[in-house]
Amino acid sequence: MDKITFSPIGYVKSQFTDHAPSEDIRAHSAQLVINPELFDGLMGLQVGADILVLCHFNKVTQGDVALQLHPRDNPDNPLRGVFATRSQYRPNPIAATVARIEGIEENIISVTALDALNETPILDIKPYVPHFDAESKHPASDIRAVSSLDEARHLIDLIDTEVIRLFGKRAKYVHQVVQFKNNPTEIRAQKRYDEVMRRRREMASAAGLNPDVIEQMYKLLVENFIKEEMEILRQRQGNEA
Repeated sequence: MDKITFSPIGYVKSQFTDHAPSEDIRAHSAQLVINPELFDGLMGLQVGADILVLCHFNKVTQGDVALQLHPRDNPDNPLRGVFATRSQYRPNPIAATVARIEGIEENIISVTALDALNETPILDIKPYVPHFDAESKHPASDIRAVSSLDEARHLIDLIDTEVIRLFGKRAKYVHQVVQFKNNPTEIRAQKRYDEVMRRRREMASAAGLNPDVIEQMYKLLVENFIKEEMEILRQRQGNEA
């Protein structure tokens, strides 16, 4: 079979220059610097959308490739063939990572959750479409069996990273809500508050969680947001006075 040659469409700009745990790399923002002559190809990409980024593991040498290995370089994890792992030490060192667009400025795309090092060559960008890219036989939310404690902890860390990111996004919408309120009574919005708590308890029960625990967690979160809203309102009224 003929050899295939690709030319990078850009490179990654990240604070990580050497190997680090994936969860640490994904927790920090990065930029996709696209070749200027390909700028027109970015039309249609939107902030908040998820994209599939294909990269070349340019620091992997042929001597690094292992057809069988312990996932995450941990001997406690059962030996697997490389095609059953996410290892970078592959015959064709291609990375596939899903990231979320946080900003687009000319030919530079700012993203979060990207698992790639600084100056990693980018081969392609595609929109991430769950209908096509998620598991074909099971919903993406299904819990799969793990083969080790480390794997379970790694997946928990990934979920926690996403949960915290979503809470951060929720906070930004909450802060926007203040512009539509004019007094402290509207911020407290007791009727809305009670309805939110009732629905969260129902969601918790449906998910097999303790509703009392989830309600207490949300009360802490919401009360903190209410304090922040009160302060924003106070500052706004002070500026208008």
